[in-house]
Amino acid sequence: MTHTFSICAYQKSPYLERCIRSVINQSVPTKVILCTSTPNDLIQKLAQKYQIPLFIRQGKSDIQADWNYAWEQADTEYVTITHQDDMYHKDYAKEMLNALNKHPDTILAMTDYKIINEYGKARGDISLLIKQILKLPLKVPALSDKRWTKTGVQALGNAICCPSVCYNKMRIQSQRRLLEEIRNQKELSYPDGEGPVSLFQSDLKYALDWETFYQLAHLNGRFTYVSKVLFYYRMHEGTTTKKCLMDNRKTEEEIKMFRKFWPEWVVRGIMKVYRLSYRSYE
Repeated sequence: MTHTFSICAYQKSPYLERCIRSVINQSVPTKVILCTSTPNDLIQKLAQKYQIPLFIRQGKSDIQADWNYAWEQADTEYVTITHQDDMYHKDYAKEMLNALNKHPDTILAMTDYKIINEYGKARGDISLLIKQILKLPLKVPALSDKRWTKTGVQALGNAICCPSVCYNKMRIQSQRRLLEEIRNQKELSYPDGEGPVSLFQSDLKYALDWETFYQLAHLNGRFTYVSKVLFYYRMHEGTTTKKCLMDNRKTEEEIKMFRKFWPEWVVRGIMKVYRLSYRSYE
């Protein structure tokens, strides 16, 4: 198998089993593993029930450390960091592998998605249409490997839904030196060019994925966009997005990201409009 769903399990989510079912019932063979820093009887019972390897990270629970741990445990060429509340279409892995085989220089591939509520009911959302429009340049093979295209589709907001992404781990690992230079590290973690590289490295929490996509956009290779709804993002009161809205962290981190693309006066204008999108999470 060349692809792994690496599920990040946290505490006792009532949605975890539905997530597991969606990834083990894919139309093509794929590996599934469970990773957690909060082991409990629910996670252990589900791992046993579905015969899924369970990896336990030692130390304090942290979103960046947990995601990196899930990345590190996957031993296949392609990896999807799976969030426990969400669900995947049965053809997600099939479509990802088709796209990656068609464009082997892909750094990451993404799909379209729908937002669902705690009951699994899809919600209409104008912001999803806007994100689809922002990603359209990635549909053009002659453009999707250009740095300005990969960063440009992010300049008006993060149009890429993190759990919908399938990463080309081998291609990212092969450019570890360039990635560390992009991150402005003074010393390479592995000066000899060997060893793993962390996928996520940021001081942000809500925009952790956005900054990662910005960094990966500077690597050699393309962003591949499969414009099919193959992923279902669950929005409920316990999500990180909801929590970050409550304490204003979402706004603060989005401003930091927009400053990577625009001068201050443009950022202020964008944020006046951008705050309207927060209603999608209400």
